[in-house]
Amino acid sequence: MSGVSVKALNATRTVVTDGEGVFSLAVDSANVTIEFSYVGYDALQLPASNNMTAEMTAANKQLDEVVVIGYGTVKRKDLTGAVTTVKAADIVRTPTHNAVEAIQGRVPGVDITRSSGKAGSNSNIQIRGTRSFSGTNTPLYVIDGVQGANIDDLNPNDIESMDVLRDASSTAIYGSAGANGVIIVTTKKGKEGRAQVAYNGYYGINGLTPFPKGRTGADYIQLRREAWRTTGEWASPADDAKLFSGQEWSAVQAGQWVDWVDLLMRNGVQQSHNVSVAGGNDKTKAFLSAGYFNEKGRLLNDVMKRYTVRLNLDQKVNNWMKAGIQSQITIYDNNTRPDQLFKATGLTPLGVPYDAAGNINLRPISGAPNQINPLADNRGRNIYTDNAYTTNVLINPYLEINIMKGLTFRSVFGANLSNIRNGVYRDSSSYYHLDRSEKFADASIKSTAARQLTWDNIITWNKNFGDHSLTVTGVASMVHGVTDYVQANGQGATLVSFQQFYNLSAADAANQRVFSGYTKTDSRAYAARVNYGYKGKYLLTVTNRYDGNAKLSGKKWDNFPSVAAGWSLSQESFMEPLTSVFNQVKLRAGYGITGNSGIDAYGTQSLVIRSNNMSFGEVAAPYYLFSSTIGNPNLGWEKTATANLGIDFAFLKNRITASVDVYRARTYDVLILRRLPTFTGVGSASTPAQVYQNAGETVNKGLEVIINSQNIKGRDFQWNSTLSFSTNKERITKLIDGRDIIPSTGWETNSYLIGRPMKSFYSYRKLGIWQTGEKDAAAGYSFAGKAFQPGDIKLQDVTGNNIINDSDRTYLGSVVPKWSLGFQNTFSYKGFDLGIYMIVRWGQMINAEFMGRYNPDGAGNGLAFMDYWTPENPSNDFPRASKSPLNSYAGYQSLSFVDGSFMKIKNVTFGYTFPKNVTEKMRLGNLRVYATGSNLFTFTKSHLLRNYDPERGGATDDPLTRQFVFGLNVGF
Repeated sequence: MSGVSVKALNATRTVVTDGEGVFSLAVDSANVTIEFSYVGYDALQLPASNNMTAEMTAANKQLDEVVVIGYGTVKRKDLTGAVTTVKAADIVRTPTHNAVEAIQGRVPGVDITRSSGKAGSNSNIQIRGTRSFSGTNTPLYVIDGVQGANIDDLNPNDIESMDVLRDASSTAIYGSAGANGVIIVTTKKGKEGRAQVAYNGYYGINGLTPFPKGRTGADYIQLRREAWRTTGEWASPADDAKLFSGQEWSAVQAGQWVDWVDLLMRNGVQQSHNVSVAGGNDKTKAFLSAGYFNEKGRLLNDVMKRYTVRLNLDQKVNNWMKAGIQSQITIYDNNTRPDQLFKATGLTPLGVPYDAAGNINLRPISGAPNQINPLADNRGRNIYTDNAYTTNVLINPYLEINIMKGLTFRSVFGANLSNIRNGVYRDSSSYYHLDRSEKFADASIKSTAARQLTWDNIITWNKNFGDHSLTVTGVASMVHGVTDYVQANGQGATLVSFQQFYNLSAADAANQRVFSGYTKTDSRAYAARVNYGYKGKYLLTVTNRYDGNAKLSGKKWDNFPSVAAGWSLSQESFMEPLTSVFNQVKLRAGYGITGNSGIDAYGTQSLVIRSNNMSFGEVAAPYYLFSSTIGNPNLGWEKTATANLGIDFAFLKNRITASVDVYRARTYDVLILRRLPTFTGVGSASTPAQVYQNAGETVNKGLEVIINSQNIKGRDFQWNSTLSFSTNKERITKLIDGRDIIPSTGWETNSYLIGRPMKSFYSYRKLGIWQTGEKDAAAGYSFAGKAFQPGDIKLQDVTGNNIINDSDRTYLGSVVPKWSLGFQNTFSYKGFDLGIYMIVRWGQMINAEFMGRYNPDGAGNGLAFMDYWTPENPSNDFPRASKSPLNSYAGYQSLSFVDGSFMKIKNVTFGYTFPKNVTEKMRLGNLRVYATGSNLFTFTKSHLLRNYDPERGGATDDPLTRQFVFGLNVGF
């Protein structure tokens, strides 16, 4: 290496190696230590000798990387908890408006899925499993030091880093708010120097939606033939006419086949444009950005527009004081509409969807009033409108005072203000009313104002005593929230369509309603944390938070302590023989308790509500009664005790770095909204009484691994990889009376089973379809007194008594995957770069709604891939067609539950960065063009999901789409 500084310790003379890495240095004696130093490499000291050879090791920059933790920062080498950092370069790899989706698969232990394929849809997220039945399971977001802000408001281009705190020792300082993990977001700030102007944007399409095709033509006729054949009513094509009504048969003869699924599939558009300016001097630094995001979804009038403006300002007032503000305004203009895809999958594939003039036929089959065109709402916003206009304002000023050397006081105030106007209009000819045979229109408008005020005061003392380092942090925190709303509804034939929801006075007077509401929440907290280090290799963190929340009216306050320790083994003398392999090894261990008070406001109180369904003669008489939720003043905190053991290591000259964590989290006094019997005198059969209780216990335990590697590091070609792996075993260990909770309805998806995950499926287990050669065996089993026969669903006989009944319902699986993985590979050659990102969710089950659209009676429709049993086609997928509805089949519920394991190529990006000599001629700082494809290929374990993206979770409506965008990054 050339340019390496070489000197003898305690000497002033320094020489530099030449182009071949050769140096010459005269020393006074042989007992001298020579020090080698070079930027980006660890300093090296060796005994002096003739013809010395020194091999330098690249510095592990990650060790000195600053990690944001609760109310402070630490260097990664001093970290004792389970914290993963995602930097800006990784956040913007995914072309999305949603910062949470951008980190999918990049953080171990964090389960992220996109909620739907609607325009502007957000993501579901859980950290280390589900803990609570009725409390919240979502993590806390802390944006620029202020908790409770909306992560969805953030423009991903404005984010500098996201630090994910996963274990209790890291999150305990946030108390109840951090019970489900904490995500700390740091936005970009100005830097000293001339102003840097940047533009980042992309434009592309959403579409090419993977979804099964509808059954049409000869395939559909054959399904009806089989249904009639089973009952002996069809023998040959000569009997085809009696399979259909007169209007349907006319459409068949005219060849008027319609694939309704295909007609509901269209390509949308996605675009994003962002401009930022950053700069400053030694006293003032500023960052200003403006962003615009527009997504047009698969459905007409499914459009989300978002406008963002951010200003971050930091001012050094004098040598002992600085102040600043982080602020943002976000405006949403969101139009949405219901997807009729679920309806379309079961609609007879016959008729004329459009007339000769191109207008939509509301009744595609003449004379068939029950056949409604699923395109009915495509006629414009005067037919169906659901518009939400939202303005969110975030203002976070701060003041920081250096009281004395090592002692700092920081006060941060946060104001999160939100105003939402939501308006809905449904014309009498909208699908909603046609499907209900209603001949009137309805409209509503709701205005909601929410404000959350946060005030944190933090005092920090840092002191080094020789080999000892000490940091003490004290926090006083306050959160105050108020939400109020007013809503008006109206219906009637007198509503004017082009006025939509703006003139509710036009509704029938008898059908006008006004509602309003008010909610207030308050919490207070006091916390302290001590970080101690000895020689940088023995680390200790002790935290306690005293939390109070007004939601728990009887037991508002509680303590949440934690302790964690770290040991840097690589600094011990016994590790010296391994330093050529291991550059860093650190053990971490932690234990802590966090709380959860995430119930509805006023959930511990018995509320009184007004009702009008009583009269004296012809005179209406209002009266008051208790709400269905009974108050419980003894309700306390739900608590989670988490133990975490981790190891961080780097080896092969820091070419490979990794972290491994194992954990066990026990949640006790779980918050559950328990249904009570009707004899309590509160509630009714349709709205049963319920009460919040601390009852039950859950356990999550798992393994998390993240590995970063520099596979090839050449001058022109580099290849880097990041792998994130997680496995979590979730189970319920205790319930109210030691028994499973199985509701009378919805038991397939809403049962709580001891020893199983919270989100479990409970139903009959499908083993296949009874085949012709199993006729005698099938006849030995019965359901509701009827023996099984070939073509029926073969169900597991759990009890072993040859009778299939409720006792044979069993645990089938869970939405919780057995393991998940994210794998990023980045290749670069000169100016070219290629990124390939893959995610895997394995061992999960989904409730595939569209599987329940199999229509064995042939009267409606189903999807073309549904391979049903016939004597000539021994399928094990779907039972024999018959002139009976699906819900008459024994165990029909089992058809929808499918192994949802999948591997997906999530993103592929190919880009080119123009060389500096080209950009200088163009008077640009940098210029990069790229193309990105998202959700490109999905490989499923089950053949039943080959044309469906299981990340959607099984829902039929709003399936996930693919995206293809072209982008531009310019620096001025």
